[in-house]
Amino acid sequence: ARLYCSFLAAVTRGEPWEPPSPPRPPAPPAAPVAKEEILGWTGPDEYVQAHLDRLEQTLAITPAGGPGDRILEMGAYLHITPALKTRLGYGEVRGCYYGPAGRTERKSVVASSGETFTCEIDLFDAERDRFPYPDGHFTTVLCCELIEHLAADPMHMMSEINRVLRPGGWLVLTTPNVASLRAVAAILQGYHPGFFPAYLRPPAPGAQPEPRHSREYTPKEIARLLLDAGFEVARLETGSFREAPRPELIWVGDLLERYGLPSDLRGDCIYAVGRKVSPVLSRYPPRLNS
Repeated sequence: ARLYCSFLAAVTRGEPWEPPSPPRPPAPPAAPVAKEEILGWTGPDEYVQAHLDRLEQTLAITPAGGPGDRILEMGAYLHITPALKTRLGYGEVRGCYYGPAGRTERKSVVASSGETFTCEIDLFDAERDRFPYPDGHFTTVLCCELIEHLAADPMHMMSEINRVLRPGGWLVLTTPNVASLRAVAAILQGYHPGFFPAYLRPPAPGAQPEPRHSREYTPKEIARLLLDAGFEVARLETGSFREAPRPELIWVGDLLERYGLPSDLRGDCIYAVGRKVSPVLSRYPPRLNS
């Protein structure tokens, strides 16, 4: 069905159509990147300390690259960005962040070993602006902890990611799971299932406001989003944000099992890898757009 839809999409645009190559699993990283290596670039950063599990798992599912491969990290804070070059082997590492379109910032970090990593960070609005890269420019795009912040048009971002990826290129996407055991427990006890509040306190004078969560997703929604955006789902799993165990949620798993409800994909964070196999199939999917 996806092949037929991609064929119709090509005919509609008046473009030649070639069937995608057979699916293949993501290439593994060159070697696991340990938490100590991440901390070697970031130092004792409070945010990184709280999210080490997620950062380590993100690198673990990111396909390795080579000298001729380019990778784009969206929302780059340079927490795992150096490892994309030093450990995963990408020849060119680029970053982007929210800001006035057309500007590029050059940022550097120094590891505890004394090694320096420098990266160009392009500024634009992922929901509204055309990404400042040619078609098919990147082998891999990382979109981690970003889509839940988009309030207006997440499919614009997904469409642009599709455009700037080469055929067969990879999209690594992570986001909070609103169908997690924690979220189910919250609903059953009368609370909102969101992982983070939608409303934020005013920032301190001179400080940047924290980005709010506009919409959190379930794993099935992320899978459907990838398919609508022209990606084959190569990997879909969930896991933790933090190392702390949650034994108080055992009862939720028992309840799901008792009533024959799905108990898989119930971790706090969604980890997904998509492979570009076609142009965008649905620019305004009905699950997202009314």
